[in-house]
Amino acid sequence: MASRALELNAVNYEMFLHRLWAIGEEGRTSIQRVTSSPIVSQGGECMASFYTADGVMVLACSGHLRFAAATSDAIKKLIDWYGKSPGFYDGDQIFFNDPYIAGAHTFDMMIIKPVFDGEKLIAWVASSIHTADTGGVLRGLASEVYHEGIRIQGLKVVERGEFREDVFRCLTQQCRDPEYVGMDVKSQIASNNVLAKRYLELAEKFGLEFVSAAGKKIIEDSEKLARARLRGLPDGHWASRVFGTALDRKEGEMKAYQIVCSMTKKGEELSLDFTETSPQMTDSTNSTLAGTTAQIAVVLTDFLFWDVPWSDGRLRPVAVNIPEGTILNCSFPAACGEAPAVGVQAKIAVSDCIARMLYGGGHKDINAPWQGVWYGGGPGFFYGGHNRSGLVVAQGLYDGHGAGLGATPTRDGVHCGGNMNIPSGGISDVERIEMQYPFLYFTRNLHRDGGAPGKYAGGAGSFRIYMIYGSQDCSVSYRPYSRLPEGVGLYGGYPAGIGGIRAIFETTGRPIMARLKTGSYPTQPEQIETEDWGTVSHPKEMRGRVALPEFCIVADFVAGGSGYGDPLDREPERVARDVRVGIVSPHVANEVYGVVLRREHCLPDGEATEKRRREIRENRLREGKAGSGSTPGLSESVRGLAGWKEIRRFHECLAVMQRNTVQVIGCVRCGHLFCEAKDNYKRFAVRRTRDLLDLAHCAVPSGETYIGGYHEYCCPGCATLLQVDTFCSLLPASHEPLQDFEPAAGLIFF
Repeated sequence: MASRALELNAVNYEMFLHRLWAIGEEGRTSIQRVTSSPIVSQGGECMASFYTADGVMVLACSGHLRFAAATSDAIKKLIDWYGKSPGFYDGDQIFFNDPYIAGAHTFDMMIIKPVFDGEKLIAWVASSIHTADTGGVLRGLASEVYHEGIRIQGLKVVERGEFREDVFRCLTQQCRDPEYVGMDVKSQIASNNVLAKRYLELAEKFGLEFVSAAGKKIIEDSEKLARARLRGLPDGHWASRVFGTALDRKEGEMKAYQIVCSMTKKGEELSLDFTETSPQMTDSTNSTLAGTTAQIAVVLTDFLFWDVPWSDGRLRPVAVNIPEGTILNCSFPAACGEAPAVGVQAKIAVSDCIARMLYGGGHKDINAPWQGVWYGGGPGFFYGGHNRSGLVVAQGLYDGHGAGLGATPTRDGVHCGGNMNIPSGGISDVERIEMQYPFLYFTRNLHRDGGAPGKYAGGAGSFRIYMIYGSQDCSVSYRPYSRLPEGVGLYGGYPAGIGGIRAIFETTGRPIMARLKTGSYPTQPEQIETEDWGTVSHPKEMRGRVALPEFCIVADFVAGGSGYGDPLDREPERVARDVRVGIVSPHVANEVYGVVLRREHCLPDGEATEKRRREIRENRLREGKAGSGSTPGLSESVRGLAGWKEIRRFHECLAVMQRNTVQVIGCVRCGHLFCEAKDNYKRFAVRRTRDLLDLAHCAVPSGETYIGGYHEYCCPGCATLLQVDTFCSLLPASHEPLQDFEPAAGLIFF
C-alpha cells in the first residue's frame, strides 16, 4: 500500500487532503455548537481527528493540539485490550479519559468511534474536549489520581448506534453538574457522527482503496517533510532550563522544581532529553508520560513543523527521553490535575531550544518562548461553589488563552495573542463570565509591564479585577507564591515582565456596595490598597484551596511573552509610545530600557537617554561577578590573531568564528573573543546577579522575599546583554551557567 500511495492521482490526492481538513473543521465546530461549556465553545479546547484502522493519526484539525497526539495512544490501547472482547462494531462510540494512557489529566475526555465499510473496520474518528469537572475533590486538593474524579479506560457510551443511557448516567452523575458534562459528552458524539458520515462519503467518492492509500500517504509525507526540515538545520546541542513551584502537601510549603530540556539534532533526527528534571511532586503538579509527550507534540507543531500535515508522521524523527518518577513522567498513582501547567513549563524549554536551533539555521521567523510570569502562586483559576442563581460554578476560568506571545528578531510579541495549545482558541466575554460565575468585573485590560523587556518586547497578557457577588460558598485553588520567574528570554531579552498583582483582598463587606454606587471602583491592581478598597488576605496554612467570601476582591494577571535581544537596543520612541499607551511603566522604561522621558507629552530625552544607557552598561561591567569575563577562554596567541571569519551566527550578537582550523566564539559587535567553539561562552562573560526586588521594587503580596532572580550575562568588550537566565536559590545547581549552545562535535562549517 505504501508503494501504491506514491502512484495516487495528484489532483485527487490534494482534493482528498483539503476535504479531510474541512471535514475535521466541521466536526470541531459541531462540538462547539452543541456544548454548553465556555472552555469549549469560546475557549476552543476541543479537537476532531482521523486515524488509520490500526490507530495512527492521519490528520487533525486546528483545535486543541494536545488532544490529537494523545488519542493515538488511546486507540492503540483500545485495540489491544478490547479488540476481541467485547470487540468493535459499526455505530460504537467509546469514552476514554485515563491520563496515564492518553491525555494530560482526567478532564481531557475523548470519545472514539470506529468507522466501518460493511463489516470491515477502515478507520477511526475521535472528538476530544476539556471538560470542567469529572467529580473527585475540587482542584488543588488532590494528592493521588484517585482523587481527581472518574478515570475510564474505554466504555461504550454508544453501542451499535444505540445511545447507552445507563453508561451516560454513570459518567455524568459522578460530576457536580451532570447537565453541563452531559452536553460535553453529547457534543463529542454529535461530532463523531459528522466525521464518520463525511469520511464514508469520501470513501464512496474516491473509492475505499484510494482513501486508505491517501491516508497512508499523508502520514508518509508528514514524516518526509519533517525529516527534510531537520536536514536543513544545523547539527548541534541546545539546552534550556525553566523553574516552577508546587505545594508540598507533607510540609504545607512551596517546593521549587526545574525542568531541563537537552536537545540534540543530528542529520534528520531530533532527540529531547529531560534527565535533569526534578522528581515528581506530592500535590497534583505532575504530568504523566502520555501528557508530556502530547505537550511536546504541540511545541513541535507550533514552532518547527507548522507547515507539515498534522499527522503522527511528523513526530517519527523525534525521540524523547523522560525518566520515570520525574515531574514530567510521574509514577502511578500520582495526581496530575495540574499537568497542563507543568506542560507549559516543558513547552517553554522545548520552544526555547527550537528557536535557537532555527536561528542558527538562518531563520528569522522564530519566537522567544511564550507564557512567562515573574511569580506564580496565589489564587488560581479553578473555582467551586454556586453562583447567585444557585447553579454550580463551572470551575475553570480560562483568560490564560489570551497570553502574550514571545518577541521575534524583527518585531514585538502579540498582546493577548493566544495559547500554544490552540491555534483557534479564545477567551470568554466578561458578560458571559458574569452569567455563569459569581463575579462582578471591575476591569479586564492589557497587563502593564506584563510583556518581557527586550530589543523587541514580549506581548503582554491581560489582568483582571473582580468582586465575588451573590455566592456564599465560592472557593478557588490556591498555592504558595513561587517568588521566582517562570519563563526564558532569548538572546538578552528578559524571561518575563515584572508587573501585576495576583492576590485576594478582604473588603469591608456589604458597605462596599454603597461605595460602588457612587461610580467609583478600582481599575488598576495597585489602587485596591492605595485607595483603601481592601487588604491582602493570605492564608497562614496552605491546603490547596481557600474560601472567597462575598464582596472580597480578586486581582490576577495572565502570562506574557518573553523578550528578544538587549533592551538597551530598543528604539527610545518605541519605549515612550508603550509608556503613553500604558503597556510599560515609567519605572521599567528607566530601569530596564534606560529611556529618560520628558514630563511633557512623555517623549524621550535623547541626550539623557544616551547618558542613562551608558550608565547601565557601565553598571553591568562594574557590578558583574568578580573575575567573570576576565578568565581567558583562549590563549593570548589565539586572541591576538586577526582575520577571523564568521561561519555560523548562533545568537544575535555571537557567532562561531574561524581562522585556519581554529574555531572560537566571538562577539559580532565588538570582536571580543570568548572561548573555543565547544566551550560555554557564559563562563567567559561578565555575570551580574539581579534580585527581582531590584527590578520590581515590590514583594509578592504575601510579603515574602524572592527565592529567585536573574543572572545577566554581558559581553566584556561592549557590555551587550547576551542572555538573562533565571536562578532559584533553593536549587543551588541553578547558579551554574547553563550551556545553551554547543556545535556538533567535529562539525565543519562552510
